[in-house]
Amino acid sequence: MRKTIGKDKNGKPVLKAFYGSSKQDAERKYQQWLIERSKGITIDSDISLTQAMFAWLWSVEKISKNKSTTFDRYEGIYRLYIDGTSIGYMPIGKIEQITLQQYYNELYEQGKSYSQIFNCNKLLRKFFRYCVARGYLLRDPCFGIDLDVYKEDEDELTIDEELEDEGKIETYTPDEIQKIIHGDYNRKLKIFAKFALGTGLRHGEILALRTSDVDLDLMEVSVTKTLSLLKVFDDPEKYHYEWKATKPKTKSSRRKVPIPTELKKDLQELSKIRIEEKLKLGQAYNDNDLLFPSATGTYLDQRNVLRAWERALKRIGVEYKDIHALRHTYATQLIENGVPLMTVSRLLGHSTIKTTERYVHVLQESKRDEVQKLNKLFV
Repeated sequence: MRKTIGKDKNGKPVLKAFYGSSKQDAERKYQQWLIERSKGITIDSDISLTQAMFAWLWSVEKISKNKSTTFDRYEGIYRLYIDGTSIGYMPIGKIEQITLQQYYNELYEQGKSYSQIFNCNKLLRKFFRYCVARGYLLRDPCFGIDLDVYKEDEDELTIDEELEDEGKIETYTPDEIQKIIHGDYNRKLKIFAKFALGTGLRHGEILALRTSDVDLDLMEVSVTKTLSLLKVFDDPEKYHYEWKATKPKTKSSRRKVPIPTELKKDLQELSKIRIEEKLKLGQAYNDNDLLFPSATGTYLDQRNVLRAWERALKRIGVEYKDIHALRHTYATQLIENGVPLMTVSRLLGHSTIKTTERYVHVLQESKRDEVQKLNKLFV
């Protein structure tokens, strides 16, 4: 059905088509359009994808029941793959399935992974479905898009991403481990270090843990989230950053990890530390049930933890290595003690054993270096 929605500069009526499965459905979409226009939401088929998605993001998705982390992800995808791109300049009414497929081909040729293209398409599909449901468009151009063609090298890309996350593999020597375990430095930080050495969790995973994630009877920790620094938008021009617990990148990162029984007394001491901090602040304490909270009960800032770790190593006379080296030490110790590589991979939350094999190569190189010290016997 076509409705007059105003007049042009010459006084002639401006018509707009509203589509639906029936005349009644088209009328309903027309009424919805009037309501949304009164709220400042105007999406027509002749405006660009950038303009239309911007209006949809900030007028619809921002006030929906989505988690703030979901909106942040949507805004990031929009900024990276829509705003200022070739497809972003196109009127939404002229975007067809072949248009999107060609754009995804371009992204793939630029080195974008299957998951990146998948997430871009997922957001576009949600947007276009909204447009169809409101009568702005007749059909969804995302329907029938073939994404499987971009899966060819996904395994290699996943490995590369995981290797990048793990960073350079550095480990602590047995002597350094003893200094870390028995050294004189901050009580909470020492328990944090011992927990990392005993579980191999990433420091972001540890900082996101709640007390309910740790079962002291089974001596097991459930990993379901990680701490991330996210950009939170107050409006399109203003934002701030917050530490928030988010889902891990991969399904394999969600796991249960046994805790060495020797750490039980440390976890009990940690509970006492939390109680002391809570009593000290009283009502000003923000009890978030975190396993390793700040002195005020909120998430510990990872940057502050890294700085505190650097100071602690200097205090106990250990050469500085990144705090992630605690995780690497955990992995290499397991391998050296004969734990099967597949078990180590699952405990670390790797999506593929190929990532874990890197630790074996490091150990082999270390052994070769040690053997070379015998050269002095033959001089």
